[in-house]
Amino acid sequence: MSESVYEWLLVGHLIGVILWIAAMTATYWLLRVHATAPKDVLDKLTLMERSLAMVMDLSATLAIGCGLGMAFSAGGPRGTHPTTSLFGAPHAAWFHIKLTAVVLGILPVHGVVRGRLAKFSRGQISGMPSWPWSLLLGAIVVIIVMVVRGPTMFAPTP
Repeated sequence: MSESVYEWLLVGHLIGVILWIAAMTATYWLLRVHATAPKDVLDKLTLMERSLAMVMDLSATLAIGCGLGMAFSAGGPRGTHPTTSLFGAPHAAWFHIKLTAVVLGILPVHGVVRGRLAKFSRGQISGMPSWPWSLLLGAIVVIIVMVVRGPTMFAPTP
């Protein structure tokens, strides 16, 4: 894969991640407000939640699609691994930790928010738990640390 294509995938991935986390955060907090909101604003909240959930789903698709494109590309970031993808690259433990944080931290919160939104639209309004927020924040911290410091933390020592 050429460096130009890789950079466009990176741009798409970053745009997708930023929009995904922003929409998920906004939807989560709207759902928390929704549980205690007066009846006259429930329809407006539902409309806002559905709109944000659509952005959340589309941006998740963009982030995951571009991320997988980069991960499976031969060459990896800036051609650091000329013959293997990040999945099989030596010293790519940071990538596996990042991927685990996405799978165990971000995707479950996405599912909880989507599931709660479905319940709310059926009229089954109950409180939104606080644990998804903690899980999301923890996963974001792990991902940022792995992206910024991971490649040097797991690099071979000279």
